[in-house]
Amino acid sequence: MIVLGADTHKRTHALAAVDAGSGAVRAQRSITADEPGHLQALRWARELDDERVWAIEDCRHVSGRLELALIAAGERVVRVAPQLMGQSRQAERRPGKSDQIDALAVARAVVREGIDRFPSAFLDERAMEIRLLADHRNDLIAERTRIVNRLRWHLVDLCPQLEAQVPARCVDHPVWLEKIARRLQRLPASQARVRSRVSSPPRSGNSRAKPTTSKPSCASWCAPIARACSPSSAAAR
Repeated sequence: MIVLGADTHKRTHALAAVDAGSGAVRAQRSITADEPGHLQALRWARELDDERVWAIEDCRHVSGRLELALIAAGERVVRVAPQLMGQSRQAERRPGKSDQIDALAVARAVVREGIDRFPSAFLDERAMEIRLLADHRNDLIAERTRIVNRLRWHLVDLCPQLEAQVPARCVDHPVWLEKIARRLQRLPASQARVRSRVSSPPRSGNSRAKPTTSKPSCASWCAPIARACSPSSAAAR
């Protein structure tokens, strides 16, 4: 029996096969992180041993497709928590390409701790839908936090007294958004600077941003921030 450790990345995966009893290295290779690469991994593993277990570090944003492909092919897959990999990586650390070393560390961590101590991966469409919804919710929360922080930093520059008055976690309340909009409307001299900060695209290389011909009111850029911060906007997404 062999244990196949996988160190997964966005474009490639490193694989290492070790003996389930001794931890001795049987073979190592790299594959592309796509369907042809997954098929190559299956053929390679089946040539090594008829009895095998795949050990994949539980980083599902990059390991999910490989995991699903292996389970769909009837392979046994266990998930290795990233927290368990620190000690194993230190034990395996030596000069050389780190991806193969990390794959070997994953496989030997399962051999050392025992295969039955790790949770098995399985196909669960409902669980996958819940995880996707949870990931999307986390993305919305992160986006809201970024927008709120950005608005607060602009207030520090433009209206430090007002920014100090806004309680923590209250920037997205309609009452405070209205107060912020009214106060910014009374700052005509800062319109051009605020417009260039908020709406102009970032410069790259030697390209120059086109000069802004119009000077919209502060409410024109505060209103989109208010909509983005409002709970109804997040729910609509």
